[in-house]
Amino acid sequence: MSPRKRVLLPVTCRFSPDLLKVLLIGRLGLKDVEVTLLRVLKVPPSSPLDEGPFSEDVSREERELRELAGKLIEAGIGAEVRVFLARDIVVGIEECLQGHDILILPSGSFGGTLRKVLARISIERLAARFRVPVVVVSRELLGC
Repeated sequence: MSPRKRVLLPVTCRFSPDLLKVLLIGRLGLKDVEVTLLRVLKVPPSSPLDEGPFSEDVSREERELRELAGKLIEAGIGAEVRVFLARDIVVGIEECLQGHDILILPSGSFGGTLRKVLARISIERLAARFRVPVVVVSRELLGC
């Protein structure tokens, strides 16, 4: 039996747990999988990187992610949630990628057109640094 694969999924929209299951099992062939649902909250440079001033935001995001995680668990997929504060979304993903086997990035995770070019460079950096497959998927595949 192969070891459980750990997948990091930065959540940028309210996705369909059923469609994520189809992606993981049907398209990627992952049978025994645990998904970490990650929400990176971007913190302005003028604010401290501690949860205090953002505790309500963190609580709200954790609640939403737990709801999605519960639906994944009902569908037979292991799930956990994490809300991370960072100055930059890519840095937040980097900080949370350790210990995961695959990174799934919904398209548009980094914003508009110019940012997509910059994001591509960041994706290559993530893949090289952590030596994990980076799968970029259309938001529509996740039902966003």
